[in-house]
Amino acid sequence: MTTMAADFAPRVRADDVLAAILALAERASGKHLEVRAHDSNLQKIFRDLVKRFDYLRPHFVFSDSGPELYSPTLNESFARLQLAGLIGRQNPDYEVMFLRPAAMEYYSQMLEPKLDAEAKKALDEIAKAFVQSISINR
Repeated sequence: MTTMAADFAPRVRADDVLAAILALAERASGKHLEVRAHDSNLQKIFRDLVKRFDYLRPHFVFSDSGPELYSPTLNESFARLQLAGLIGRQNPDYEVMFLRPAAMEYYSQMLEPKLDAEAKKALDEIAKAFVQSISINR
């Protein structure tokens, strides 16, 4: 018997999972997604989400070496989404992360067609939990 997470993992990369969560979080909040959080805060938020949602476990593994649990994959995914122009970070200290309009377009045109109903439901639940974990600036 396979799990949803196992079924989802081969078709969608961690970057795409993160992009979907952020796009769905913006949709769920009804506001432009602009999050005031340092990388360490985002790591903690996603660490808590991974504990709550099995769906995320194949994508974001947290290392227990060091003072706090840390997911290199999550950090790399945020960096790649920024390089791709799907998210932005305000200078000088990148404290505010915001979703660019291209992220919603990427989700609806490229990711959503790949997802089955179970995947969409799981990601929507995760996105709603993400929204409850953050403060949206706008």
